[in-house]
Amino acid sequence: MKRSIAWCAGAVALAALITGAGPATADSATARAGICEPGPKVLPSLAASAGGAFATEGVHDLGPRRLAVGASGGLPVYWTGDRVHPVPLPAGYDEGVVRAVNRKGLMAGWLTRRSDRTVALFTFRRGDTAVRLLGEGGTSGQADIDVNDSGVVAAVDTDGTPKAWRGGRLLRTLALPPDSGPGTIVTRVTGINARGDVVGAAERSYESEEGFAFASFPVLWPADGGPARALPVARAEYLVHNLAEGVDDAGRVAGYVSVSDRFDPDHQPWVWTPPHADHGGSPGVLAGQREGTFEAVSPTTNVSVGTAMTHEEGAPLKPYQAQLWPGQGPVRALPSLAPDGSARARAVSDDDRVGGVAVDAAGTARPVVWGCASRQAYLS
Repeated sequence: MKRSIAWCAGAVALAALITGAGPATADSATARAGICEPGPKVLPSLAASAGGAFATEGVHDLGPRRLAVGASGGLPVYWTGDRVHPVPLPAGYDEGVVRAVNRKGLMAGWLTRRSDRTVALFTFRRGDTAVRLLGEGGTSGQADIDVNDSGVVAAVDTDGTPKAWRGGRLLRTLALPPDSGPGTIVTRVTGINARGDVVGAAERSYESEEGFAFASFPVLWPADGGPARALPVARAEYLVHNLAEGVDDAGRVAGYVSVSDRFDPDHQPWVWTPPHADHGGSPGVLAGQREGTFEAVSPTTNVSVGTAMTHEEGAPLKPYQAQLWPGQGPVRALPSLAPDGSARARAVSDDDRVGGVAVDAAGTARPVVWGCASRQAYLS
């Protein structure tokens, strides 16, 4: 694949910097052997996207044999090595993303129509001539969806009900935790692991003696079909969202705690571990940044990835930084495409790949994959 001279120079500089810090020696050797490349590998795009187009460009999940899935130019796509393939769209739909793929190549995502913002959930396999629609309707404009290796798909359906499907047929409806209270709704279903545990997020809005009250908490639906559980929250405050983004095969839940205050926003990476008896904990934020998220966790290797950022009133906005946490010690940075270019990590696999999006030296958002990611990750 062609790369600009500016990117190549930046990658060499980053590789030298990381090698000087220690952990990149093995990575440099594997790069020379043709196994891994230093820095993020740029995948082809359907169309160039401006730097702020993180929602319409990038890798969202990683499958077997160099398969990656996501979006390019606002359209659902998948990549096989160095080739990008658009997913066939049903008539009328003109936006979407492939959000997940399992080890057998079954993909899952969502579509929208710009004309009326109708949303549809779908599954798709490479070689199919059309997607299979699971639900159609609603006007939220986006949806979360995941699929495990048994082919079970989990999402909030377009009618607002959290559900699980297999082979296009409804498997079960995901009920609220028994102690949820009135005014509780499931807003997102974000992950499902190999045994079938499902995670998501719920919110409760209600009137209390003190006035309007709000609560946000992660939800775990056990694979055995037992009652859903509300995980203990990190912070139970107004405007604070406790978000689960993924669950690994051991039941570890990765996500973040978000404060949606436009004057003082905050994000902190968070992990809830079995038996989920306490409010979980955070490894802290990337050095040099004030905030961070975890947006995915690997199935079995306990690696979480996400994005580090800084929102500080009156200060220039720093570039976003893709980050990786190996399950212990401090959070580490992943190399960007350009020194002042933002990068975001959205997916991580057991074979040490990380997928996401990064802005190059020309200011263009590019879908990327970091190979040998744990070896490339460095202390900032």
